[in-house]
Amino acid sequence: MKVSEVKNKFGKCLELVSMDPNFHNISVGLFMKNNILTVWSYSRKEGIENRLNIIRDKMVDFGGLINSKEDYKMSIPEGALIERPLKFLFSKCVEMSPDAKPEKGIISAKDNKTKLTFTVKGSQESDKYVYTVTAEGEHEKPGLRIRAVVGGFMKYGQCLRNDVDSFCFPDFKAHEEYVRVLLPYARNVSAVEQMLEASDQAGQMTTQSLGFSQ
Repeated sequence: MKVSEVKNKFGKCLELVSMDPNFHNISVGLFMKNNILTVWSYSRKEGIENRLNIIRDKMVDFGGLINSKEDYKMSIPEGALIERPLKFLFSKCVEMSPDAKPEKGIISAKDNKTKLTFTVKGSQESDKYVYTVTAEGEHEKPGLRIRAVVGGFMKYGQCLRNDVDSFCFPDFKAHEEYVRVLLPYARNVSAVEQMLEASDQAGQMTTQSLGFSQ
């Protein structure tokens, strides 16, 4: 299909990963039309259909999305159409090992700048679901790092600050899968910004040459 045909059929390109490390370094895109997401590539390499479905299945497993009977497609549950987390989820699912399994239980991650370990827990408070960030370990001012993590969720998850140590998603509902996906990025905003800038430059170069590398 031509670029215009892909856009008409699948909607806007929400995110582009310029190189799939698990399949011949092809470029892969995530498209969105209404509440339907489609994983697509212009590559014609043997096995591409299976690879696109693997990425789709990873997004369903790691992001709490709804599998579709159609190849490469999935639907977004009501309230979960939050573009920034979906972009990070897609990138993660393309780059992760095909054998990776979703984590369960407590949502936590070590701080790569200090000896702290962050934990994020959610609870219903009146009419909104609030996620609170706590930290364990040695640091002179752990509160500063906690506020930075909350700021990371606001930046990458389109979240709203509830307090200095807590946040909500824009629909005020629970999104455990998004929190788990975003925490590694939210804890290190500066490094992620550099990564995104490099990714954007690669994506622009790719989209300017007929969409994706084949």
